[in-house]
Amino acid sequence: MSIPDFLTINRLIVIVYLTNRLVNIYLRKVKRMNVKNGAATKKKILKVAAKLFSENGYKRVTTRDIASVVGISSPSIYYHFPSKNKILASLYKLYADEYRKALPDLDELLQLAETAPPHEVLMRAVFCYNEKVQGILSQILVTATREIGADPDSEQFIKEHIFDSVAIILKPLLERMVVLGKIKPLDLDATIEILAYYCFSAAALSTSSFGINRARYQADLSLVFSLVIPIEE
Repeated sequence: MSIPDFLTINRLIVIVYLTNRLVNIYLRKVKRMNVKNGAATKKKILKVAAKLFSENGYKRVTTRDIASVVGISSPSIYYHFPSKNKILASLYKLYADEYRKALPDLDELLQLAETAPPHEVLMRAVFCYNEKVQGILSQILVTATREIGADPDSEQFIKEHIFDSVAIILKPLLERMVVLGKIKPLDLDATIEILAYYCFSAAALSTSSFGINRARYQADLSLVFSLVIPIEE
C-alpha cells in the first residue's frame, strides 16, 4: 500500500469516527428534548384533566376530551398514561406530593405552642397551602368528592388527605396545649372532626359559584377555632 493510500484510509477512519460522535451527540440531544417535551405534555394532561374532571365529573370526561384540549391526538395520550384511571391516580399522587411539601413540621408546632397564642399556632397548622398550586389541588379535591360512593380509591384519598391528615397534626397539638395549660380541656375528636368537615366542604365548594377564597377560608377557620378556648395567663 502506498503512502497516499494509507493517508486516505486514515482520513476516512477519522471522518467516520467524527461522524459517529456527531450523530451520537445529536441523538442524545434529541432524546433529552423528547423527554423534556414528554414531561411537559404529561404535566399539561394532568392540568387539563383536573379541570375537566372537577367541572364535568370523572365519568363524563373521556381521554378524547382531554387530548382535544391538550392539543394531541387521542391515541398519543396513552403514551403518557395507560388509562383514564391512571390519570386520576396520578392527580391524587400529585396532590399527596404537594401536600407533603406544605405540611408543617409537628415538632416545630409543638415547640411554638409553648409561647405563641393557641389560635395562631392552629392557623399555622392547617393554613399551609402553596398558592401556586392551590388551583389544581382544589380541582383534584372536587373530583375526589364527586367520586365518593362510586370509587374506593377516591374515598381513601379523602380519608387520608382530609380527615386523617387533620387529625395527625391537630390531635397531638391540642393535647399539648391542654397539658401546657394554654387551652381549656375539650372534646378533641369532636373538634377535629368539625374542622375536617369544614375543610372537606370548603374543598367541595371551592370551584363552584359558592367559591371560598383564601381570605374567606382563613376567616372561617378562625370561627372554627373559636371552639378552642384559650386560658388567660
